[in-house]
Amino acid sequence: MNAQFLSGSDYRARGGGGSYNAKKGKDSGLFWWTILITLLLGLATFCWFFSIMVFKYPEKPFNYRLLTKLEKLDPIKKFDPLLIPKGNFLAPRDLLKKYYDYNPEQLQVVNDLLKRSYILNYSEESPVYVKGNYIVVSARALAAGDFVDQGWIVRLRSTELEDVEVEFLFPGAGIDAAPYHEGDSIALDNKTTFGSVIHVERNYATDGICATVVPIAYGEFAVGDQQKVELLPPGMLNVAAALPITSFDESKASVSTKVAAQSGLK
Repeated sequence: MNAQFLSGSDYRARGGGGSYNAKKGKDSGLFWWTILITLLLGLATFCWFFSIMVFKYPEKPFNYRLLTKLEKLDPIKKFDPLLIPKGNFLAPRDLLKKYYDYNPEQLQVVNDLLKRSYILNYSEESPVYVKGNYIVVSARALAAGDFVDQGWIVRLRSTELEDVEVEFLFPGAGIDAAPYHEGDSIALDNKTTFGSVIHVERNYATDGICATVVPIAYGEFAVGDQQKVELLPPGMLNVAAALPITSFDESKASVSTKVAAQSGLK
Protein backbone atom coordinates (compact mmCIF):
# COMPACT_ATOMS: atom_id res chain seq x y z
CA MET A 1 0.00 0.00 0.00
CA ASN A 2 1.51 3.30 -1.18
CA ALA A 3 0.55 6.58 0.45
CA GLN A 4 1.28 9.89 -1.31
CA PHE A 5 1.30 13.26 0.32
CA LEU A 6 0.56 16.22 -1.95
CA SER A 7 2.32 19.52 -1.60
CA GLY A 8 0.27 22.76 -1.50
CA SER A 9 0.98 23.52 -5.17
CA ASP A 10 0.06 19.99 -6.23
CA TYR A 11 -3.09 20.17 -4.17
CA ARG A 12 -4.23 23.42 -5.84
CA ALA A 13 -3.22 22.09 -9.29
CA ARG A 14 -5.46 19.08 -8.84
CA GLY A 15 -8.45 21.20 -7.87
CA GLY A 16 -8.16 21.09 -4.15
CA GLY A 17 -7.50 24.90 -3.93
CA GLY A 18 -10.66 26.07 -5.73
CA SER A 19 -12.08 27.83 -2.69
CA TYR A 20 -8.78 29.65 -2.17
CA ASN A 21 -8.75 31.00 -5.76
CA ALA A 22 -12.39 32.07 -5.51
CA LYS A 23 -11.71 33.99 -2.31
CA LYS A 24 -8.67 35.68 -3.82
CA GLY A 25 -10.68 36.76 -6.89
CA LYS A 26 -13.50 38.03 -4.69
CA ASP A 27 -11.11 40.14 -2.60
CA SER A 28 -9.52 41.62 -5.72
CA GLY A 29 -12.91 42.63 -7.17
CA LEU A 30 -13.96 44.21 -3.87
CA PHE A 31 -10.75 46.28 -3.81
CA TRP A 32 -11.37 47.78 -7.28
CA TRP A 33 -15.02 48.45 -6.51
CA THR A 34 -13.90 50.35 -3.39
CA ILE A 35 -11.50 52.44 -5.47
CA LEU A 36 -14.21 53.20 -8.04
CA ILE A 37 -16.80 54.20 -5.42
CA THR A 38 -14.25 56.44 -3.67
CA LEU A 39 -13.43 58.19 -6.94
CA LEU A 40 -17.11 58.68 -7.73
CA LEU A 41 -17.74 60.12 -4.27
CA GLY A 42 -14.80 62.48 -4.72
CA LEU A 43 -16.09 63.58 -8.13
CA ALA A 44 -19.59 64.17 -6.76
CA THR A 45 -18.18 66.23 -3.87
CA PHE A 46 -16.08 68.30 -6.26
CA CYS A 47 -19.07 68.97 -8.52
CA TRP A 48 -21.15 69.98 -5.52
CA PHE A 49 -18.56 72.47 -4.26
CA PHE A 50 -17.88 73.72 -7.79
CA SER A 51 -21.56 74.47 -8.42
CA ILE A 52 -21.83 76.28 -5.08
CA MET A 53 -18.81 78.46 -5.87
CA VAL A 54 -20.07 79.27 -9.38
CA PHE A 55 -23.50 80.38 -8.19
CA LYS A 56 -22.17 82.18 -5.11
CA TYR A 57 -19.63 84.31 -6.99
CA PRO A 58 -21.16 85.30 -10.34
CA GLU A 59 -18.87 88.35 -10.53
CA LYS A 60 -15.90 86.11 -11.36
CA PRO A 61 -15.32 86.10 -15.14
CA PHE A 62 -15.39 82.30 -15.60
CA ASN A 63 -18.46 81.90 -13.39
CA TYR A 64 -20.32 84.73 -15.14
CA ARG A 65 -19.62 83.31 -18.62
CA LEU A 66 -20.73 79.84 -17.54
CA LEU A 67 -23.91 81.03 -15.84
CA THR A 68 -24.93 83.26 -18.74
CA LYS A 69 -24.22 80.50 -21.25
CA LEU A 70 -26.40 78.12 -19.24
CA GLU A 71 -29.01 80.90 -18.81
CA LYS A 72 -28.84 80.61 -15.03
CA LEU A 73 -28.59 84.36 -14.43
CA ASP A 74 -31.48 86.77 -14.66
CA PRO A 75 -30.87 89.73 -17.02
CA ILE A 76 -29.89 93.04 -15.48
CA LYS A 77 -33.16 94.49 -14.25
CA LYS A 78 -34.68 97.84 -15.11
CA PHE A 79 -36.21 98.96 -11.80
CA ASP A 80 -39.39 100.92 -11.56
CA PRO A 81 -38.54 104.32 -10.01
CA LEU A 82 -41.28 103.70 -7.45
CA LEU A 83 -39.89 100.26 -6.54
CA ILE A 84 -36.19 101.00 -6.31
CA PRO A 85 -34.33 98.71 -3.85
CA LYS A 86 -33.88 100.35 -0.48
CA GLY A 87 -30.41 101.67 0.21
CA ASN A 88 -28.45 104.58 1.62
CA PHE A 89 -27.96 107.73 -0.45
CA LEU A 90 -24.48 109.05 0.28
CA ALA A 91 -23.31 112.61 -0.28
CA PRO A 92 -19.66 113.04 -1.37
CA ARG A 93 -18.38 113.52 2.18
CA ASP A 94 -20.24 110.43 3.39
CA LEU A 95 -18.97 108.42 0.43
CA LEU A 96 -15.37 109.34 1.25
CA LYS A 97 -15.88 108.55 4.92
CA LYS A 98 -17.39 105.15 4.17
CA TYR A 99 -14.50 103.88 2.05
CA TYR A 100 -11.56 105.99 3.21
CA ASP A 101 -10.12 103.57 5.79
CA TYR A 102 -10.17 100.44 3.64
CA ASN A 103 -6.82 98.96 2.62
CA PRO A 104 -6.47 97.46 -0.89
CA GLU A 105 -7.39 93.94 0.25
CA GLN A 106 -10.50 95.10 2.08
CA LEU A 107 -11.53 97.28 -0.83
CA GLN A 108 -11.22 94.33 -3.20
CA VAL A 109 -13.68 92.37 -1.06
CA VAL A 110 -16.06 95.34 -1.01
CA ASN A 111 -15.84 95.78 -4.78
CA ASP A 112 -16.55 92.10 -5.40
CA LEU A 113 -19.67 92.44 -3.26
CA LEU A 114 -20.80 95.63 -5.03
CA LYS A 115 -20.41 94.04 -8.45
CA ARG A 116 -22.07 90.80 -7.32
CA SER A 117 -25.04 92.72 -5.92
CA TYR A 118 -25.49 94.54 -9.21
CA ILE A 119 -25.34 91.31 -11.22
CA LEU A 120 -27.90 89.68 -8.91
CA ASN A 121 -30.23 92.70 -9.16
CA TYR A 122 -29.80 93.43 -5.44
CA SER A 123 -31.64 90.29 -4.43
CA GLU A 124 -29.23 89.69 -1.53
CA GLU A 125 -27.66 93.06 -0.68
CA SER A 126 -28.95 96.63 -0.63
CA PRO A 127 -27.43 99.13 -3.06
CA VAL A 128 -25.31 102.13 -2.11
CA TYR A 129 -26.55 105.24 -3.93
CA VAL A 130 -24.70 108.47 -4.66
CA LYS A 131 -26.15 111.96 -4.42
CA GLY A 132 -24.79 115.48 -4.60
CA ASN A 133 -23.74 118.14 -7.07
CA TYR A 134 -20.96 117.45 -9.53
CA ILE A 135 -19.18 119.01 -12.48
CA VAL A 136 -18.09 117.17 -15.61
CA VAL A 137 -14.36 116.77 -16.18
CA SER A 138 -14.45 114.33 -19.12
CA ALA A 139 -16.78 112.18 -21.23
CA ARG A 140 -16.36 109.44 -23.81
CA ALA A 141 -18.31 106.71 -25.54
CA LEU A 142 -18.20 103.23 -24.08
CA ALA A 143 -16.41 100.69 -26.24
CA ALA A 144 -15.63 97.01 -26.59
CA GLY A 145 -13.47 95.97 -23.68
CA ASP A 146 -15.30 98.20 -21.19
CA PHE A 147 -17.49 96.81 -18.41
CA VAL A 148 -20.45 97.95 -20.50
CA ASP A 149 -19.74 98.29 -24.21
CA GLN A 150 -22.61 100.52 -25.38
CA GLY A 151 -23.48 104.02 -24.25
CA TRP A 152 -21.44 106.79 -22.65
CA ILE A 153 -19.42 107.36 -19.50
CA VAL A 154 -18.99 110.75 -17.84
CA ARG A 155 -16.34 111.51 -15.23
CA LEU A 156 -17.58 113.87 -12.51
CA ARG A 157 -15.97 115.77 -9.65
CA SER A 158 -17.83 116.81 -6.53
CA THR A 159 -18.41 120.53 -6.03
CA GLU A 160 -18.47 119.91 -2.29
CA LEU A 161 -15.30 117.87 -1.95
CA GLU A 162 -12.82 117.77 -4.81
CA ASP A 163 -11.27 114.50 -3.56
CA VAL A 164 -14.48 112.67 -4.49
CA GLU A 165 -15.11 111.75 -8.10
CA VAL A 166 -17.76 109.65 -9.83
CA GLU A 167 -17.77 107.99 -13.21
CA PHE A 168 -21.40 107.84 -14.25
CA LEU A 169 -22.45 105.26 -16.82
CA PHE A 170 -25.14 105.91 -19.41
CA PRO A 171 -25.74 102.31 -20.63
CA GLY A 172 -27.38 101.91 -24.03
CA ALA A 173 -27.54 105.66 -24.69
CA GLY A 174 -27.76 105.59 -28.48
CA ILE A 175 -26.66 109.15 -29.14
CA ASP A 176 -23.79 110.36 -31.28
CA ALA A 177 -22.73 113.27 -29.10
CA ALA A 178 -21.75 113.11 -25.44
CA PRO A 179 -24.68 113.80 -23.09
CA TYR A 180 -22.47 116.12 -21.04
CA HIS A 181 -19.37 118.18 -21.73
CA GLU A 182 -16.52 119.47 -19.61
CA GLY A 183 -17.80 122.16 -17.28
CA ASP A 184 -21.43 121.04 -17.26
CA SER A 185 -23.19 120.57 -13.94
CA ILE A 186 -25.09 117.46 -12.93
CA ALA A 187 -27.12 116.78 -9.79
CA LEU A 188 -27.49 113.22 -8.53
CA ASP A 189 -30.45 112.80 -6.23
CA ASN A 190 -32.70 110.27 -4.53
CA LYS A 191 -35.75 110.98 -6.69
CA THR A 192 -34.73 110.59 -10.34
CA THR A 193 -31.15 109.43 -10.91
CA PHE A 194 -30.83 106.44 -8.52
CA GLY A 195 -27.11 106.04 -9.21
CA SER A 196 -25.89 102.83 -7.57
CA VAL A 197 -22.22 102.22 -6.77
CA ILE A 198 -20.71 99.11 -8.39
CA HIS A 199 -17.03 99.87 -7.71
CA VAL A 200 -14.87 102.16 -5.59
CA GLU A 201 -11.27 103.07 -6.40
CA ARG A 202 -8.94 104.70 -3.88
CA ASN A 203 -6.18 107.04 -4.99
CA TYR A 204 -3.77 106.64 -2.10
CA ALA A 205 -1.45 109.29 -3.51
CA THR A 206 -4.08 112.05 -3.21
CA ASP A 207 -6.42 110.45 -0.63
CA GLY A 208 -9.21 110.68 -3.20
CA ILE A 209 -11.78 108.15 -4.34
CA CYS A 210 -13.70 107.45 -7.52
CA ALA A 211 -17.01 105.58 -7.50
CA THR A 212 -18.32 103.83 -10.61
CA VAL A 213 -22.08 104.42 -10.68
CA VAL A 214 -24.97 103.03 -12.74
CA PRO A 215 -28.51 104.52 -12.76
CA ILE A 216 -30.48 101.34 -12.10
CA ALA A 217 -33.87 102.79 -13.07
CA TYR A 218 -32.58 103.36 -16.63
CA GLY A 219 -35.39 104.68 -18.84
CA GLU A 220 -35.45 108.38 -19.72
CA PHE A 221 -32.63 110.33 -18.12
CA ALA A 222 -32.96 114.11 -18.16
CA VAL A 223 -29.87 115.86 -19.50
CA GLY A 224 -30.12 119.56 -18.81
CA ASP A 225 -33.49 121.29 -19.01
CA GLN A 226 -34.70 119.96 -22.35
CA GLN A 227 -32.83 116.88 -23.60
CA LYS A 228 -33.67 113.36 -22.46
CA VAL A 229 -31.58 110.27 -23.09
CA GLU A 230 -33.05 106.75 -23.17
CA LEU A 231 -30.97 104.35 -21.08
CA LEU A 232 -31.15 100.56 -21.34
CA PRO A 233 -29.94 97.80 -19.02
CA PRO A 234 -26.85 96.12 -20.48
CA GLY A 235 -27.56 92.74 -22.00
CA MET A 236 -24.10 91.36 -21.30
CA LEU A 237 -21.39 92.57 -18.96
CA ASN A 238 -17.66 92.31 -19.44
CA VAL A 239 -16.94 91.43 -15.82
CA ALA A 240 -13.25 90.91 -16.61
CA ALA A 241 -12.87 94.56 -17.64
CA ALA A 242 -10.97 96.89 -15.35
CA LEU A 243 -12.86 99.27 -13.09
CA PRO A 244 -12.94 102.19 -12.90
CA ILE A 245 -13.34 102.60 -16.65
CA THR A 246 -11.75 106.02 -16.64
CA SER A 247 -8.60 106.89 -14.72
CA PHE A 248 -7.46 109.49 -12.23
CA ASP A 249 -5.07 110.74 -14.90
CA GLU A 250 -8.04 111.62 -17.13
CA SER A 251 -9.54 113.68 -14.34
CA LYS A 252 -6.34 115.70 -14.00
CA ALA A 253 -7.10 117.47 -17.26
CA SER A 254 -7.24 121.21 -16.71
CA VAL A 255 -10.55 122.47 -15.44
CA SER A 256 -11.78 125.47 -17.35
CA THR A 257 -12.53 128.86 -15.81
CA LYS A 258 -16.21 128.05 -16.21
CA VAL A 259 -15.83 124.92 -14.11
CA ALA A 260 -13.92 126.74 -11.39
CA ALA A 261 -16.54 129.47 -11.28
CA GLN A 262 -19.38 126.96 -11.01
CA SER A 263 -17.72 124.82 -8.33
CA GLY A 264 -16.06 127.53 -6.28
CA LEU A 265 -12.83 125.49 -6.24
CA LYS A 266 -9.50 127.30 -6.17
